[in-house]
Amino acid sequence: MMGKLRRNAATPQQSPRNEAPSANLYNPTSYEHSSSTDSIISTTRQKRIYISVIAVLLSVIVSVLLWRNVNDITPLLSQINEPTTKKIKNAGKDEAQLEYKGTLWRTDRTVQVDNVAETPFARCDVHHVRSEDGTTIVHDWIFMEEMDAVNVAVVDAGGKFVVFEQEKYAIPGSTLSPVGGFIDAGEAPWEAARREVKEELGLGSGRTLQRMRDLGYDPNDATGGRTEVSSVYDLIPKTERIVDRYGLAEGIVSEDELDDWVFLGRYRTAANRGGGFIYTYLLKNAVPLLPRGGTADFVPVGDDEAQKILFLTMDQVLQSVLEGKFQEVKWAATMANSLLHMKLQ
Repeated sequence: MMGKLRRNAATPQQSPRNEAPSANLYNPTSYEHSSSTDSIISTTRQKRIYISVIAVLLSVIVSVLLWRNVNDITPLLSQINEPTTKKIKNAGKDEAQLEYKGTLWRTDRTVQVDNVAETPFARCDVHHVRSEDGTTIVHDWIFMEEMDAVNVAVVDAGGKFVVFEQEKYAIPGSTLSPVGGFIDAGEAPWEAARREVKEELGLGSGRTLQRMRDLGYDPNDATGGRTEVSSVYDLIPKTERIVDRYGLAEGIVSEDELDDWVFLGRYRTAANRGGGFIYTYLLKNAVPLLPRGGTADFVPVGDDEAQKILFLTMDQVLQSVLEGKFQEVKWAATMANSLLHMKLQ
């Protein structure tokens, strides 16, 4: 009996399973907190659902836009790493119009050449070059091809140097420059030199003028204008292009023109990077071949750049060279060599 009482006393009392909770277990504050938590959880779930729906809709919209504009986007992506040549092709240029027209430089040390980009007048390549001792190969030799060109220092019959004042894309501000231009395919350098002098200044040698007169040209009759002059000039026999053992054109001047024309030399623009060759000349005692030739009013042919014609004394040219006013090294070399020749003659 006492054992039962002790056992009953040690066991806590439990409410019957169906018995309603006592009043002291009901807590309004606890109930409200539970309801608020449920509401927050429900709102959070709704937000997640909304976000998922919006993400799906955005994905669908982007997919539709990409599908509709794939023809516009694909060409842009394909051009990211394309060479300039291909970009020009995409702009509507024919392949023949893009090919470099000059002679490519190769030697016995050239192992391979990879073309990067080209235009008719210039080309950028990566050469793979064998070292001088033949033990190694340089694989990142950047090489710039450029059409060979001429520069001509022109002195008129009055002893003045006829030069240009102009602006150039790669030169800051204005610069002085001599006559210059590319040598056409198959053209002898000296023929290019006297053609450029005629086109840019309307001048030439006395011998050239006499040859034109012999063909019926009257410089005092300007009725035919430049068309007539060009037609007569084209009838003059041209000097043949002669190449040396390296395959480079020689700057030979016709023997009957040596009194006025002087070949000052052929020079590589950049010793290791190419840049074409420049053929430099001096024309003395230049006379007009075209109407208003050799005057400040003459309008050059075949050049879209604005140019102002100046007439400088020998001392003014010397000072301009010393002050760096001929801002391209090829121009400075041409003018300096011309001054040296005239001082020593």
